Formats: sequence, C-alpha cells, structure tokens
Amino acid sequence: MFHPSSADLAYDFRSGMHVVITGSALIDPERGGASAAVIVDGAILQFDCGRGVMENLTRAGINPVDIDHLFFTHLHFDHIASFGYFVISTWIAGRQQTLPVYGPADTREMAETLVFDGHFVDVRFARGLVATWPEDVPGRPRDEPPIEVREIGPGIVLKTDKVTVTAVAVPHFQDLGVQSLGYRVDSAHGSVVITGDGRPSDAMIELAQGADVLVHECAKPDADMVTGGKLARSKATDTPSGPHTTPTWLGRVARDAKVKHLVPTHLGPFRSVPAAFAMSRTYYGDTQPGPDFWATYERRIRETYDGRLTLAHDGLVITVAE
Repeated sequence: MFHPSSADLAYDFRSGMHVVITGSALIDPERGGASAAVIVDGAILQFDCGRGVMENLTRAGINPVDIDHLFFTHLHFDHIASFGYFVISTWIAGRQQTLPVYGPADTREMAETLVFDGHFVDVRFARGLVATWPEDVPGRPRDEPPIEVREIGPGIVLKTDKVTVTAVAVPHFQDLGVQSLGYRVDSAHGSVVITGDGRPSDAMIELAQGADVLVHECAKPDADMVTGGKLARSKATDTPSGPHTTPTWLGRVARDAKVKHLVPTHLGPFRSVPAAFAMSRTYYGDTQPGPDFWATYERRIRETYDGRLTLAHDGLVITVAE
C-alpha cells in the first residue's frame, strides 16, 4: 500500500487509478527494463521487474517496500532482471507483509533460483543480520524473504475490494517453450491493460476492449523502417507473425479494441547512445535512425488508430482517474 513520505511528492497515488511506466526492449542507458505499476486507491500492483525498476518507482514517489502484488508477464531475462535485488533489498528494508508473486509456469523455480541460489550470500547475510536484530526495534526484518509465489494461467487471478485482475495467454515464442501472459486491471476508476511481450492476438484484443489505457509492446519496427538485420527480413502479411508487435499492427489492435489511450512500450534503443544501438544491430542492422524515427512510429500507428497516443518513456505517469 502506498505511503507518502513527503507532502512535496509530484504525484499523489493515495486515491484514483494511475500507471507508472518504463521499459526498453534492449540495453539502453537512457531507460530501464520492462515494468509497469498500476496504483488503485493506494494499492500498488507491479507488473514485471526489469532492470532499474526500483529506481524508477522511487523517482515517482513509490516505495518498493509498499508493493502489494507483483505479476510477471513471462520470465525472459529483461522482465526479471531486478527481481532478486528487489526481494533482498525490500526484505532487509523491513517489509512485513508477505508479497504475492504471480506468474506463468516456472515462476516458482525462477524465484527460488534467483533469490536462494543467485543471492545465496545475501540470504545468508540477511538471516544472520536478522538474528542480531533486537526484537523490539520497529521494522525488524522477517526471518525469511517475505514472498509467496503463485503460478497462474488465463482467467481471473486476483479479486479484491479495489481491483479485479484478469490474465490471458499471449503468443510470444511459445514454440520455444515460453509461456506469456497479458493482464487487465479493472477498478471503479477505470481499466488498464498490460500486454507484456507478444504479437497481436484475438485474445488480447478481447481483453483490451474499451480499456482506458493499453500498455502494449512495440519492440519490432515495420520491416521497411530498418535496413539489414533480422527484422528487416520480416514481410508484411494479412495476419500478425513473429514474437513481437509492429507499429502498423499495433494501430490495428488499438482500433479494434477501442481503447481510449494507447501507450507503446518495450521500444528499441533507436535514439540512445551509439554503443547501445550497436549492440542491437543483429536485429536492426545498419539502420541510421534520424530525429523523426519516433514520428514514423506514431504515423504508422495513426494510420488506423485515432485515440490518445503516448510513447512510453521512463518516469511516465498516466492518471486514469484521480
């Protein structure tokens, strides 16, 4: 639950429905990894835990210790990169309530491996630290990391007096064994949909019907927007293909779902530092993105979608209702 630490916070999340977004598809020092937080009347729902998520939350005035529920769309490295750090740091910061962690099959193994294997030295340290902590000191950390993993599938996965969270399966590298979920958060204030990674699907369009905000990945440029590299070989088809969504297809999804506000996220490092873009050349080839590259993204989306459109950037806060 959100607890303001200062009367001077830029955002007041104690009432209404809000979204805090970040998310680069690849390494980009200008942006963090995949994540989005939905806050409803102070209750914080965190989706994915990419690198830099803790920093971006705190910049928005959110204490990561106060997160009420954590959901994973899927378990690719860029969506779980900060999970171990998040668990250890909130544990020793004195988190008291057990945090429910939701995700597709293998989430439990991922969590146990990252925390108890990857951070085995930290776990040993924290257990020893707790043993020396006076019992009567407020905020004494719990004896073990305060998390509880719940592996889930499509359907209603959480229902409280404030929110209903529904999940659907999302097509994303399923031929390589990836299980991926998209989520819809409904509240008295409105609705927000988080897709995670994946190409457009009828299930996602149905889930997003009439949503106030659709946060949808758009990691893949249209093939004619890049030269060389794997993505330049994609062909325009009458049905979406591949593991990601292009601007052209994203516009059609938003139109068909009749969403009020579209937020393309999980964007490539097209305007980042040269070394970051060089690292992505396997995918984007020798593309030399100019200053109007993002304008081209928007134009392609606008060919079919005429609602509100905001490209995601770190620290973006969208208020659905106050």
